[in-house]
Amino acid sequence: MATTTGIYWCLILTGCISLAVSASLVQTVPPNSTHVCPGDRLVLTCTTDNPGIDSLLWRGDSGTERAIKKKGNPITVDSYNIIAASVDGVTVSTATNESVPVQLNGTMIGCSDDIGNTFTTIIINVTDIPEAVTNITIDLINNNGLLIIWDTPSDPCTDHYNVTINSNNTLNESRTTNNTNITINDLIIGTNYSFIIIPIDTIGREGPPSSLIQYIWNVPAQVVNISWDQISTDTITIWWNNTEDYSTIPVPPIQYYIITVYNTSNSIIYTNNTNDTNITITGLPLTDTNYTVTIIPVNVIGYGPSATVNGINS
Repeated sequence: MATTTGIYWCLILTGCISLAVSASLVQTVPPNSTHVCPGDRLVLTCTTDNPGIDSLLWRGDSGTERAIKKKGNPITVDSYNIIAASVDGVTVSTATNESVPVQLNGTMIGCSDDIGNTFTTIIINVTDIPEAVTNITIDLINNNGLLIIWDTPSDPCTDHYNVTINSNNTLNESRTTNNTNITINDLIIGTNYSFIIIPIDTIGREGPPSSLIQYIWNVPAQVVNISWDQISTDTITIWWNNTEDYSTIPVPPIQYYIITVYNTSNSIIYTNNTNDTNITITGLPLTDTNYTVTIIPVNVIGYGPSATVNGINS
């Protein structure tokens, strides 16, 4: 029997190597990585170019698994409606929830293109209730209106704001605005107003109320502690204070003061306005030795009560 000598190679196949790439799953509505507002439409898109598949497998938020063929009829998996299509070798399937409930927050949904051996997953983030507004300021408009302005945290799910208006500790009304400001008109002089701002999200949930905003809609109080100093024979300096603790009382600020000087015949011999709490008056007639000076504070609402001081020019 003849034999042949040489070197021989033997190839033994023990298994199959899969080169398929797992499906990708992204949140497409709203855009990827964006928190979902309650009541919003949510769309998740699963894509694969694996040529060896006939269907995609979805796992819903409650753990239910169902397959949808590449060109099959729509199906429902837990909270989502699923459709699929295949174009140019790429299979695209979407899972849609038309109105996201709060209960979906933190749930996981996944899709697989290898019969469930591996799932690509996404965790759903549904926003919590809105945060409280901050940096509240008040701008005065005229003698019966003001503008309240505030900031809101970066919260895309705040739908509007409720502004509660109390007058003299009694509920007056509640208004709604879609803006971060509101104009309050028809304010009554001498009334103590308070305001509270509450953010409301897309499904009507209330966020924390703002701090109580108080405002006394009134003319300035009478000035106090008036002092008088004669600088020369025809010049005097007067200074005064606002009412004690005036700066802590939420009232419209004083815009200016009206200073008027009367002679002994009660005729005006000097008048001027000042923004300061003091004024120097010059050019007083030497023929008069007794003067009466009045100081009237003024704000956007009107004139406060007059304060009077008498002086002697010596």
